[in-house]
Amino acid sequence: MGCQFLLVGLISRQMTTDTPSPRPVKYASLEWRNQQGEKFDNYQEGSVCHQKDTDTPFSGKAVDLYDSGEMAIEGNFLEGLAHGEETWWFENGNKNSLVTYQRGERHGPHLVWYENGQLQVDVCYNTGKRDGRHAVYYESGQVRSEAYFAKDKLEGTYTTWFEDGSNRSERVFKAGKEIKRCEWKRGGEQKQLKNWKADGSPV
Repeated sequence: MGCQFLLVGLISRQMTTDTPSPRPVKYASLEWRNQQGEKFDNYQEGSVCHQKDTDTPFSGKAVDLYDSGEMAIEGNFLEGLAHGEETWWFENGNKNSLVTYQRGERHGPHLVWYENGQLQVDVCYNTGKRDGRHAVYYESGQVRSEAYFAKDKLEGTYTTWFEDGSNRSERVFKAGKEIKRCEWKRGGEQKQLKNWKADGSPV
């Protein structure tokens, strides 16, 4: 739900401020430049995207294709910064990842898939920081871990599972600090942890 609210604001700003190029350009026609004037073939921290041989930061859509002609990547830029959705695909046509940006910062859903189409990672960002649910999945579809973040710090229960669905660990965080931990072996036997009691509280 949090990511949906973030996207509403992002889409609204795009509709009022974005003035993209009329047609997508190839990523090969772009370069990134830092404040010292150095040029790079891909993003480096602090750099801004330009079309080669131009002085104006790039706004618009960029794409790249596999040799087969299938789409490999599609991204959006506003005034030289990633802005909106950036999508990567496997060569078989399935999505590899989707990242949502707001003026260069991750803002909104960040999704990663296995090549078979199964979701692998589902996390939400708010102005560059993880915020809300962060879930990781096995290739079978079974949840591997589930955690919650507030301003990039773990908050609440962080649970992991074995691929058969049985509990592997349960940890509780407050403002990024771990305050409770329990772990289990395969088969369900609880582990004895050096610095934690059986109920999960610290020794």
